[in-house]
Amino acid sequence: MFQKKQGSKKKIKKWKIVAVIIVLAVVVRIAAGALSGGSNELLPIVDTAEAVTGTITSTLDTSGTIGSSLTRVYASPINAQVGEVPVEVGQKVLKGDYLLTYDTSSLQKSYDIAELQAKAETATSNDSLTKSNESAADLARSASDINTLKSQIDTVNAEIANLQAQATNNEIAGNNNAAINEEIARLQGEVEDIASRILALEAKKEQKTITDKEKDKLKQLKKEKSDKEKEIQNRQDSLANSRDLANNMTNIQAQLTQKNTQLAELQSKLAEAESKNASAEAGILSESAKANISYTKQASSLTLEQSAADLSRAKAGITADFDGIVTEVAASAGTIATEGTPLITLASAREMCVEISVSKYNLTNLAEGQKVTVNFQERDYTGTVDTISKIAQKSESGGAMVTVKIRIDNPDDNLILGLDAKVTVDLGSAEDVLIVPITAVNSDTTGDFVYVVENNLVVKKYVTTGMSSKEEMEIKSGIEQGEKVITTVDSSIMEGMPVMDNTQEDFANALSTEAAE
Repeated sequence: MFQKKQGSKKKIKKWKIVAVIIVLAVVVRIAAGALSGGSNELLPIVDTAEAVTGTITSTLDTSGTIGSSLTRVYASPINAQVGEVPVEVGQKVLKGDYLLTYDTSSLQKSYDIAELQAKAETATSNDSLTKSNESAADLARSASDINTLKSQIDTVNAEIANLQAQATNNEIAGNNNAAINEEIARLQGEVEDIASRILALEAKKEQKTITDKEKDKLKQLKKEKSDKEKEIQNRQDSLANSRDLANNMTNIQAQLTQKNTQLAELQSKLAEAESKNASAEAGILSESAKANISYTKQASSLTLEQSAADLSRAKAGITADFDGIVTEVAASAGTIATEGTPLITLASAREMCVEISVSKYNLTNLAEGQKVTVNFQERDYTGTVDTISKIAQKSESGGAMVTVKIRIDNPDDNLILGLDAKVTVDLGSAEDVLIVPITAVNSDTTGDFVYVVENNLVVKKYVTTGMSSKEEMEIKSGIEQGEKVITTVDSSIMEGMPVMDNTQEDFANALSTEAAE
């Protein structure tokens, strides 16, 4: 009976514990609901973990694509027909090997035509310039001749004018002689009249019948007769020699005839010189015409040079600049290659690399020159961090990733371009640092943050991160040890929302289980 009573007491005690647990759980949820505004609905449960102090070792294990650090795309340097393409994708070639040849027949013809056109243009240009220079010389000569002839014409015109003045004077002198002779004849008539009157008075004087008045008249008449005779003599003295006038006029006419003939000849020569001058001026090239000839010659020369260069490039073909592997062939025999069109892509077989994508958390522990291990088909190769891109790109998951190029220090023929290789990088370790699960760390435009549960409410806290491993992240500042961070974050988690973390639920479940037992 005693033992039976003991079992009953234990059973009753367990039920009491279960009841207490249930009450506690209800109280917790009600209290959390009160904090959120009095809602009596059940709170969402979130996964959490405590921020703890420990040691974190960071090793980056990833994979990337094998490529070449030196890749060259050979574009066509000319517009020409492709002759032969002696390579194919995947083929190894040595430096100097032909990758592509051209059919040079059409280019040779183009060069021959350009050469003939250049020669013809040069000959035409030289002829035009020579004629222009000759015209310039003719212009200078004709201009000098015109000046000389005009000066000579002016001289002859002056001489003719002088002769004409002499002829006029001679004619005037002849006309004056006629007038003087008329005047002399008139005076002589008057003298004869006076002489007859004197004779009559002289006769009266001899007869002594003359009166005193007539005596005075006789004296007066004698004086008038003497004066007129003197005037006649003066007039006769003023007469020019008629023979001299005639001879002088003949000589003047002869000189005028000669000068007019000379003037006509000079004027004819002047007209001829002016005609030559106009013709020469028309034959001289203007500066713009000379410039046009120069430009045309230059264009013709450049066309010839371009044709020669194209022909030379075509004959040279395309050869490999280094030992490598053909990764792309975009040309075939007989097709027309356009200048600038990619034809052959060659990757160096001596400068192999692996490109990997790294998150910003691992990027802080990477540096150029750092040694890494590359594994391809069970073979390990030593690698070196060659370049770290300065531009991040979004991955498929939406995270920002940075491309890092790993140079393979000891490449061999076993490496195959385009296949994946494993990359292992020892990023170091840190002791006695604050650690949280890596899934708890998130980012936004402000920076990295974690969601912390405080008094059953979600609190957003920005943090400064450090080293990371596959599962853990070092927190340098922003939260303290022991704080509970939410490890599963999705769009339903918002700052300030009431929640119950899984440790509270686990505690209640554990008590329930223990009580049930």
